[in-house]
Amino acid sequence: MQVKDLISKFGLAERAISTEGRLRTVEGGYSSDVLSQVMAHAKPGYVWLTVQTHENIVAVASLLDLACILVCQREVPEETCERARTEGVTILWTPRSNFEMSGLLYQSLHDRQ
Repeated sequence: MQVKDLISKFGLAERAISTEGRLRTVEGGYSSDVLSQVMAHAKPGYVWLTVQTHENIVAVASLLDLACILVCQREVPEETCERARTEGVTILWTPRSNFEMSGLLYQSLHDRQ
């Protein structure tokens, strides 16, 4: 599954994305709002589900080479989106809860196996 498939399947809004970002392969997902926990456990190619919206999420996603950040229920400030665009990090948004999106993503990734 690619990021573009997630966008269309779940009606996700794009806050910062490039052509390359749309084509990233999603390898799994990780849900946490604690940046140090994400750095310790998320893997390259994962979708990171969070409610965090400050600019530091971009640095974490870039460091780990995540497929994208999926922000749940909170609007992402423009300065965070601008930093993501500059660093080539994809940020998506949904009005759904982190709990709901985690379940949907898990099911979707495991259905394809």
